[in-house]
Amino acid sequence: MQRRFTAPHRTRGGALALCAMAALASPALAAGNENASQPDTDSKNAGREAEIVVHASRLDSSVYDNPLHITVVDERELRERAPRTPAEALRGKSGVWIQRTGHLGGAPIIRGFMGNRVIYLFDGIRRNTAGLFKGPNSFLQNIDALDVDRIELIRGPASVLYGSDAIGGIVNVVTNETPRFTDHLQVGGRSYVRYASVDDALSGRQELHVSGQQFYAFIGGTLRDINDVEGGRGLGTLRPTDWREKNWDLQLDYKIAEGHRLEFFFQDFSRPFGSRYDRPNWKQSNDRELYGLRYAGRDLGPLASVDATIYFHKQDNFIDEKHWDSDGRDRTWGGEIQAKSQIADLLTLVYGFHMHRDTVKKSNPQKKTRDPDVEWTNPAFFVLSQWQLLSRLRLDLGLRWDRFTLKSQAPPVSKLDAAVQDAINNGSFSLRDLELDRTDDALTGGLGLSFDVTDEIRLVGHVGRAFRAPNKSDMLRFGQFTFGFNTPSANLDPESSWTFELGARGDTELFSAGLTGFYTILQDAIVSVPGTFDGKSFIDVNGNGVQDSDEGVFVKKNASGDIVATGVEFDGTFRVPEGWTEMVLGDAALSLYGNFSWIWGKDKGADEPLDRGFPANGLIGLRVDDDRDPERSDWWIAAEAWIVDDFHRIPGTRLAKDPAFRFDPQDKSSGPLRAGGYVPGFTVYNIRGGFNVTDHARVTLGVNNVTNKKYRVKDSRLDAPGTSAILALEVRF
Repeated sequence: MQRRFTAPHRTRGGALALCAMAALASPALAAGNENASQPDTDSKNAGREAEIVVHASRLDSSVYDNPLHITVVDERELRERAPRTPAEALRGKSGVWIQRTGHLGGAPIIRGFMGNRVIYLFDGIRRNTAGLFKGPNSFLQNIDALDVDRIELIRGPASVLYGSDAIGGIVNVVTNETPRFTDHLQVGGRSYVRYASVDDALSGRQELHVSGQQFYAFIGGTLRDINDVEGGRGLGTLRPTDWREKNWDLQLDYKIAEGHRLEFFFQDFSRPFGSRYDRPNWKQSNDRELYGLRYAGRDLGPLASVDATIYFHKQDNFIDEKHWDSDGRDRTWGGEIQAKSQIADLLTLVYGFHMHRDTVKKSNPQKKTRDPDVEWTNPAFFVLSQWQLLSRLRLDLGLRWDRFTLKSQAPPVSKLDAAVQDAINNGSFSLRDLELDRTDDALTGGLGLSFDVTDEIRLVGHVGRAFRAPNKSDMLRFGQFTFGFNTPSANLDPESSWTFELGARGDTELFSAGLTGFYTILQDAIVSVPGTFDGKSFIDVNGNGVQDSDEGVFVKKNASGDIVATGVEFDGTFRVPEGWTEMVLGDAALSLYGNFSWIWGKDKGADEPLDRGFPANGLIGLRVDDDRDPERSDWWIAAEAWIVDDFHRIPGTRLAKDPAFRFDPQDKSSGPLRAGGYVPGFTVYNIRGGFNVTDHARVTLGVNNVTNKKYRVKDSRLDAPGTSAILALEVRF
């Protein structure tokens, strides 16, 4: 049955009531619980960055120790910045660019690559499916932003860690609670409410946990009501950009014995209504359910640890457009077992087996047509090692073997799109072109070296190979996208890449910094180019008899030349010595922080710039904490500026057709964003701060885009928000 969208009842009243009641009740509950949890006193921002452990690296190595360039946005930073979405938490980080297809969008571009050239993980579980395409996606938005404990960003080739697609890097969003077993029965929780003025957005979350000697139970729920966003100076309200959301999650942990734990987890994400600014007739719903069972064991004889996970992921996406619908249903069964062994004191090994199976179904209920059903199977073996060769020299080595099997089953001819039926009847296309049965194998690896010049200065280097097997989106997709119409292209070779990195890091009591340079070569890249289908250069979607700007036929092929990307990334923090500021600030701590990114790339086969290059940009900030010891800090305030250069290197096809580069993304006939075809640079100023109301309650205040700057982030299909006041209240009990 065809589904149609109507705006659902507003959740504002429910969210506000939920959070208000919790905020009022929480202090009383906390007062009656002598062991109530205290506010986070994470000292990571004031101490050695070596203490920040990256779980997505599998070896659980620290940011400082890993030869790859890694950023961790921890719980403290997430609460202080109060980002609207997980993607926005990464905005302004070096080496990554966040575009916005719509107000609910936000896809990361890592070192010039995005979409199916980036791996998305939820709690270490692979989110990518066989239907993922190479353009912007909403994966980082289809997760509860108020339930995120940390985000791990790994730049560069990471196929050895998690398989196909990791050419640009990995984004791992961690939501699972760390279980806390207690000697006596304890009850605790968290209430959180966030309001932003620029989109009149109200979001609320309530959490509750119960713990004992052998069990830990956690449940949480979120309601969100996001309205149309106000643009910068002179733009007014950007309509439609509103959306609604309701989510809940559950986690149950049981301590089998000391060092042995069994965990069940569940996530339910529901966005029943979402708008897309550049397509006002487009309404979208997203529903996702994740079920998982995990075992964690420690000190098992020769094995330092064993972690085993099985999961089922259900992802449904429905688009209601004026001339067509899209009903996508992805199902994934997966499992993984990973073991760790410590061989003497010099060698650490992590090894294991991974397996997942996707089934991808897609249909157009409006036209009563179906795509071929796809089954994708991926078994893999991996081994990673850290070997301390000398007292100051460490070698990291990883190897992984994957097998990718894609099988597709075409529906009856009568269920195919009319244009495909015509092509079959004309003999220019065959039903067999939709019946695929192919297998690809890949051996990937990475080699990293870390050399300590002194106790505070380290040199790092890494070379790694990544791989991407062609999926359903590459070979079987038939349908409209932003500026054209995709048609099937079955005979494609896999993509592979090599990335070379060199870097230097320093970490002292006062100063932490890192500088990384990289060079990536992508071979046999799968690219979209204008072509024909059944002898026609366009598919008449709206039936008006002429070719519109988003109806031209595009086909996939392997690029005739390499795609290269090179760049420089810098991050640094300077903690001003106490003696310099004592007369003015007393015991307060002053720190300066910032980063810088520059990237250049080219598609040598097409003689065009790198498709997803982004402008040189940097961030600089100043922060004051009322005490140098985070354990005693009660308030903080920070001011920062994000400075972005003009960007001119835009591929010709995208400059001509992508609404991101039109003056008005909603108007296909509007002229370019700027004469001469470029995206202008900008500088945006933000101020934020926070304070503890009590030992159990904290307030965060902020103003983003203080000067109400009118600007557009490169690759985004709407202008950026104007000035926004943000207020967040968190109560723990």
